[in-house]
Formats: sequence, C-alpha cells, structure tokens
Amino acid sequence: MPRTIRLQSDSNAHDRPWRVAVEQGFFKDEGLEVEYHEDNPQGVAGRVEDFSGRWKESQLQKGALEVYPVCEWGAIERVQQLGKGKIIGLDTTARTGAIMVRQDSKVKTLVDLRNVPIAVTWHAGTFYAAIEVMEAAGVPFGEIKLVHANDRLDALISGTTEAAALMEPLVSRAAEAGCRAIAELRWRGGIVAGDDVDDETAQKLMRALNRAVEWLRDNEERSRQELLRDLKPEQRKTGMLPELLGGQSYKTAEFEEKVDWMMDRGFLKEKPAYADVVRGK
Repeated sequence: MPRTIRLQSDSNAHDRPWRVAVEQGFFKDEGLEVEYHEDNPQGVAGRVEDFSGRWKESQLQKGALEVYPVCEWGAIERVQQLGKGKIIGLDTTARTGAIMVRQDSKVKTLVDLRNVPIAVTWHAGTFYAAIEVMEAAGVPFGEIKLVHANDRLDALISGTTEAAALMEPLVSRAAEAGCRAIAELRWRGGIVAGDDVDDETAQKLMRALNRAVEWLRDNEERSRQELLRDLKPEQRKTGMLPELLGGQSYKTAEFEEKVDWMMDRGFLKEKPAYADVVRGK
C-alpha cells in the first residue's frame, strides 16, 4: 500500500509544483499517496497573528500532517520551537511579492517608508522579506514598522496602512485597484517534515517535486495558468510568477547565514544547531 503523506500548502501560487506532482501522478510513481490541502483552512478569518504557521505546527505535532512548506525563516523558527520534525530541503520556488502603496500615495521609494506602518502577515515570508529589502535600501531595522493585518489588501486600499507587503494573487488584485509597487520581494521556502518521514520518503518527495518543476518548465503555456490560477484569466498575463528552482538540500552555510540574521534581529532566542533543525546529508 502506498505511503500516505498529508500536507498543507503555504501559498497556492508558490506551492503549485506540489499540486502538479499530485495531478500528474509523480508522487504515485514514487509509491506515495499525497493528500494536498490548499490555503489557510479558515480563509481570511483564520489569519490571526501567526495563525498559518502555528496551525501547521500544531497539526504536525498531532500527527494530522506529515509535511508542510513554509518560508525559510519560519521553518527555522518553528522547528526550533516545536522540537519535532526537521527541514528536509529548500522548496521548489523562489517566492515573489511586492511592497505596494496606493496610487495617490506620496511614497516614492522604500526610504519614504521609514517609521511608516507596513501591513504584513506576522512572521510569514513577506514579513521577513520586507525587512531585508528595507534594510538593503538603507532603512535601519529599528525604523522599520511592520504591523500584522488579517487582510493586508484591505489594510492598504482602505488607508489603514500606507503600504503592504503582498504576494500573488494580492499583488495583481492591488494593481487592479489602482495600487503601485515600489519594491519587489523575493525569498525561499523550506520544507518541514515530521520525524516519521524517513530519508527515503523525503528523497521520493523531492524527486516527484522536481519532476513537477520540469513539467511546468516544459509546458510554458500552461505554467502561467497553473501557477496563477487564483487570478482572473486576464490578470494571469501580467501576474507575478515565482521562479522555478527545484527542491534542493539545505546547505550548512545557507542555514548559518539565515540563523545569524535572525539572531541579530531578535527573532530567535537561542542559536539552533544545524543538526537539530535540518536533516542534512
């Protein structure tokens, strides 16, 4: 009987290779039965502070999930806090997004957002990526003001916040509402697996995912439709695509760089050891 793996998506656009691997039978070819669930199970109403990550973490603890993709920073933080599971690799895509403002905003550059509230999902990928891009623009960490919003798009359009850090499909929906991007965001995801997912099963998952990535690369016409299926058909032509990279092992140097960055900004209380968080080779 095939091994059943239950997983919860992090982002429909950026996790599309997982769905393709299910639909094209790539997981089945590896002897795996994958139950793939998309989106936050409670929708916008469920996006209380850090809900998505906490929910997945809880489900992994309870044995209701075997695997979940999450942002690279979040994967480190949650595995350390949970004390169970390991990061088995970097996810298949480089996730993309944008910091956006309303069309009539006086904000022209990221420097103009110094000490100005920016709507984010707390401790999700856009949270960390917004800090990185703001710092790269010369804004000190202490002058970056991120605020959690259950509905970031509404916070932006309503004027609750001057800006918002968004990913698709919210980027395209904000543009449709007349908002404009002032900076692009880019970050990588990590794949967290429970302790009962052994090395052989992890390798099977990665092989199937990489076949799905190749399928998307070889089917360019359908790729945009698959990756941006949450957008209106006319929006898919200009929507922000994730970069297809393929699942990869998580190297020690990459891990250490992220951990040091998180420690410097107080996102980790203690520095985790690579072997305690990552299932390395």
